[in-house]
Amino acid sequence: TAEILEFSAAIDAPAHGTVLEARLEKGRGKVTTILVQSGTLNKGDIMIAGFEYGKVKQIVSDKGKVLKSATPSMPVEVLGLSGVPNSGDEVLVVDSERKAREVADFRKAKDREAQLQKQQALKMENFLIKMEEGEVSTVNVLLKADVRGSAQALIEALEELSTDEVRVKVVSSGVGGINSTDITLAATSNALVLGFNVRADAVARKTADNEGVRVEYYSIIYNLIDDVKAIMSG
Repeated sequence: TAEILEFSAAIDAPAHGTVLEARLEKGRGKVTTILVQSGTLNKGDIMIAGFEYGKVKQIVSDKGKVLKSATPSMPVEVLGLSGVPNSGDEVLVVDSERKAREVADFRKAKDREAQLQKQQALKMENFLIKMEEGEVSTVNVLLKADVRGSAQALIEALEELSTDEVRVKVVSSGVGGINSTDITLAATSNALVLGFNVRADAVARKTADNEGVRVEYYSIIYNLIDDVKAIMSG
C-alpha cells in the first residue's frame, strides 16, 4: 500500500527514530542500533535516546560500511551516546548538547518519580499479601546480559514466574560483564547472579567466592528460566 500510494518520510529534517538494540562492545564502547524513521541523521548531530545523549561520532550501516549520514528506513549502528539506552526508546536529534542534557534529566526525573510510586505500591501490596497469607518466599536475582534487549526480555520472563508461594524479584539488571560491584550488591540482597552471554571478571569471581555468592552462566534463555523454576520448586 505504501508503494502504490507513494508514501514517503521527510528527509530534510532532524532525524527521528527508534532504538532497536544497544550493547557495550570492547574497543568500541556503547553501540546503539537504531532505525531512522524520518529526517536524516548526520555524523556530528546531537542525539538523545531515552535517558542517554551525545554527539554522533560514527554511523555504520548493516553491511559494516561507515556512513556520513542515514536516511529514513535505514537501520544503523551509532557510536557516541553517554550510555546504553533501552530497546524501543525514542531517538531524537536536538539543536545542542545543553538541550539534550535537559531532556535527558527531565526524563530521568520522571522515571525516578514513576519508580518511587511503583515501589510504594509494591511495598503496600507485599504488606497486604503478608497479612493475608503469611510470609512469601522470594528468589532475588541480579541479572547481567550482553545486550539490552535480552536483559529486558529476561526480566519480564523471570518476573512472570512468580506464584502465590514464591516470588522472583530482579534486584538489579544491566548490560556488560559481571563485576565486583554486582557481586557486592548480590551479597547484600542475598541474590543469585545470572550472566546471559557474559561472564564475571577475575576480581568478581574472587569476591563471589569470599562472599559465598552463587554465579551462573547461560547462553540460552530457556535454560536460565528452567533453572530458576527449579530453584523456586526447591
